Amino acid sequence: MPIMDAATQFDPTAQSRMQRSVERILRALARVLMRQGIDYAAFSDIAKRVFVSVATEEFGIRSRPASKSRVALLTGINRREVARVQRLAERDAPMQVFNPALRLVSLWIRESAYRDDNGQPLELDVLGPEPSLEALRARACPDIPITAVTRELLQSGVARSADGDSTRPGRIALVTDAYVPREDVTAKLDLMGTDVAALLDTIGWNIDQPSAPRFQRKVSFNHLTQAGLRRLQTVAADSGMRLLKELDGELAQFTTDTGGQFAGLGIYVFSESGETDGG
Repeated sequence: MPIMDAATQFDPTAQSRMQRSVERILRALARVLMRQGIDYAAFSDIAKRVFVSVATEEFGIRSRPASKSRVALLTGINRREVARVQRLAERDAPMQVFNPALRLVSLWIRESAYRDDNGQPLELDVLGPEPSLEALRARACPDIPITAVTRELLQSGVARSADGDSTRPGRIALVTDAYVPREDVTAKLDLMGTDVAALLDTIGWNIDQPSAPRFQRKVSFNHLTQAGLRRLQTVAADSGMRLLKELDGELAQFTTDTGGQFAGLGIYVFSESGETDGG
């Protein structure tokens, strides 16, 4: 009988619980996918690519990519299909992980050159030398035209024209504490991909590294009234935003334009019915 490594040794009890957890995750995901017109066949194809990619890159032996046979063993996908998926992956362009507007707004809020004496974001000339929207665009998303950046900020409600010209403003002012797209569904889905993946990475880390856990806590109730839901929403919006702004200001000094790690803290309200209003 061959000796199996850690990647192929499983606790049946843990597997059973994992399957139940995955089912709950997939129920929430399936609702979003079907509302966006993504059926099971498309999801299955995406899942196959991801399983092959993760097995290849993260489950190799002696720091080398896993062989096709090992990938097939770990994923249950036959070697021929593994090879096909790997060939397609080599041709595909890498996915963009961060929304450019999010990075631009983060720089606007954090950079000392873009804040007044009270620490508030400055009104900016759209064009011109730093501090300007054009200078931020050059750092956050140099391949996107300044007109497209300005239009996105205005249409999303993140910023407003500071000179009364809503079509081609010369100056622009930030009006929110963060970039949260209101109408652009694709931008919200980008955030879903980033935020849900970050939470799952934390949970996975805490399972694998119990001696060095990352902070992971929540408060929840099984029978919360509508009044309680409204209070939850209010407290999360007020206290949560206050904490996030405090961390944003404190940790800005530890950021760098290159290198470093993707890390942060997320706060969110959840309700199975999705309701926060009512009697």
